[in-house]
Amino acid sequence: MKDTFSQVIRLGLWITALAVLLYGLDALVYAPKRLPICAPEELPEGHICLEQVLRHWEDKSHPGLYKVVWVDARSESDYEVHHLMLNEDRVFPIRPGASMQALMDAAIERLMDASRRGECVVVFCTRSCSSSEEIARELRESGLIDAPIYILEGGWDELKRSHLVGD
Repeated sequence: MKDTFSQVIRLGLWITALAVLLYGLDALVYAPKRLPICAPEELPEGHICLEQVLRHWEDKSHPGLYKVVWVDARSESDYEVHHLMLNEDRVFPIRPGASMQALMDAAIERLMDASRRGECVVVFCTRSCSSSEEIARELRESGLIDAPIYILEGGWDELKRSHLVGD
């Protein structure tokens, strides 16, 4: 009886050690690559999940292309290091500061044309920045853009996990 009990305890310890090892492996290797769940119904108004953008704004005649004009509100240094791998007329850097009006002026004609083309405008920055909120508000308040304007939930971190980002 005592020998059977020892074997059960030993087996339990092995199973526990294996479970801890698998949990650690998942946490270190697989979890960072997993997209966090984005619940559209819990987002503030005007925010959108990347999966919604990719699903609802995909160009049906050109799979893999999206009817989106992106506004990159990250800092200039972040923009120079990593950027979206899209045509020039699809991504516009607009950030708060002294050059904001000049950057907006350079992009406004294309942004105004987005509605006619059946596109939306998606503004993003890094997860911790508030620039996307400010830029989206400025674009909406301008009254010049008829296309829907969204703020990408998760910002640049979400885009890095997609095929839209290049080094």
